[in-house]
Amino acid sequence: MDNYFNGPALFVKQPFREFYIISIPATKLVNICYSFPAIYGEELLNGVQRGLNDKRISNIAEFSKTENALFPNSIILSANILPDGTSPEEECWYLDGANLVIPSDKKYASIVDGQHRLAGLKKAIESGDIDETFSVVCAVYFKLTAPEQAEVFATINFNQQKVDKSLAYQLFGYDLDADDKKYWAPDTLAIYYSRLLNKMEESPFFNRVNYGMAQIGVDENIDWSISTSSLVEGITSLFSSNPTSDRYEIHKKKLIRNERDCLKIKSNSPPLRQAFIDKKDKSIFDLILNYFKKWSVMAWQSENTLFMRKTIGIQASFDILKDLCNMYGLDQSAILERLDDVNLNKLGNVEVNYSGIGRSQIRNELRDQLNLN
Repeated sequence: MDNYFNGPALFVKQPFREFYIISIPATKLVNICYSFPAIYGEELLNGVQRGLNDKRISNIAEFSKTENALFPNSIILSANILPDGTSPEEECWYLDGANLVIPSDKKYASIVDGQHRLAGLKKAIESGDIDETFSVVCAVYFKLTAPEQAEVFATINFNQQKVDKSLAYQLFGYDLDADDKKYWAPDTLAIYYSRLLNKMEESPFFNRVNYGMAQIGVDENIDWSISTSSLVEGITSLFSSNPTSDRYEIHKKKLIRNERDCLKIKSNSPPLRQAFIDKKDKSIFDLILNYFKKWSVMAWQSENTLFMRKTIGIQASFDILKDLCNMYGLDQSAILERLDDVNLNKLGNVEVNYSGIGRSQIRNELRDQLNLN
């Protein structure tokens, strides 16, 4: 039986994983791939990419019909893996010397990145405007697990502002149980905290963390929420000034894996950096939880200070927590006691601008009241 496709493949070796670059006709490629959107629910993230945007698909389809159509960036695939994470038992993709062989037209490859391009190409093919001469560059990995697919997707999209930051943070923290906590980067720990804050009934953020994606089982009557990105960035600021650099340092390729203690302490390091390095995770979390529980009782219910539960208010609250940690470290009692010095009537009189400047307005008022300037 003739193979569905057989073509030359270029081997590429990189630290994350080896893969192959290959050109595949679009008419064949659209039949052998599947994609599924990221959906947050049941405390698991199922899927890798965003939901499909029909308008974007139509635009790509129209563009692909023109004489100027070009798609130089590669579609990234994970071959020989099914939606449930298992491998197909027969007709798997394989290498024959320098060639990649795809035996059949069964959907045995997950689209890690490029689902909109493929959906647009498929729409153009169905209209009869693209033939077998239109080929697409693909980067083919073999058997990337769902967490690995998510990491690839988030890594290549995160700094290009193509992906909602909240979604990207969730993708990065996809499988928190897959690694020992001693290897966690600062933003990974912050993602873990954000999930706890969202699912704990005693948390003031219970069911209110917005993941930048469809959420299942969340009360539609909830009147406010906070984005994962705002929460993660606020938490991370307590123990990392540059979480990307810290992540790269911990994950640097070495014979013996780096743990958190590979990170350095500098004179201007955030106040809880040593606590993070020393893995005092529970103490840090308890401080954050109880700090915001007190804010929720003090200011989140009054009409005059409702801005304290909005993004600018929560960001400013993290700024103040950072200031207080500079003074008291992890001394939770001392930090919570200082909040008693806040004059809520005076805070409520601040004419808050609900844009970026609002954060500094709230922060400056609180710093003045707490003598933190």
